[in-house]
Amino acid sequence: MEGSLEGSRGGRALVHDDDTNPAASLSGRQLFVLWVMYGWYMQPVGSTADLASVESIEQELTLLVRRAQKVHLRGAPAAQVVERAAYGILAWLHDTGPLRPGALAAHFHLDASTISRQVASLEQAGLIAREPDAEDRRACRVRLTEHGQKVLTTTRAERRGVVRELLQSWSREDLANFASLLAAFNGGLDNQLSPYPPTREESQQ
Repeated sequence: MEGSLEGSRGGRALVHDDDTNPAASLSGRQLFVLWVMYGWYMQPVGSTADLASVESIEQELTLLVRRAQKVHLRGAPAAQVVERAAYGILAWLHDTGPLRPGALAAHFHLDASTISRQVASLEQAGLIAREPDAEDRRACRVRLTEHGQKVLTTTRAERRGVVRELLQSWSREDLANFASLLAAFNGGLDNQLSPYPPTREESQQ
């Protein structure tokens, strides 16, 4: 879930995503996700118990989206951390290696102009760099810089620390079940978003 991103020092925004606005109660992209969930909610269910569970899940997800906006990464005074969209891009580049901007746009279900602004901001901050595409010299790929790798490591540690703190009282079995179910839910959500094809501009990047 992407958003407007700030470093832990000086409050300078690293990325401004038009799809999100931290000042609003919900971002445009988050509203779309909730709209998708509402579509699932309106589908026929097998029993009253199923309906009650779906209603509870929908309510909890709505609270989750709202409350997640209020969680701020602490970060040491000398550490630089990023939030949301920038973290997602850095993490995906770390996991997959250099990618074309169009591939990033497709993965995050963003339009080309949005991902271009995010990439430009991250490049200006020294977190990513462009390099020629070996398969097509007319194109380029973006990769993590050494600085970007350090920032990602710091941010990931901060984020996972928050999660550990929230889940410290859970049993190992509950943690494993939650991780599995959450992955399945995100997979289903990604499938719901996938039928929307990238624009011509995205496919050419």
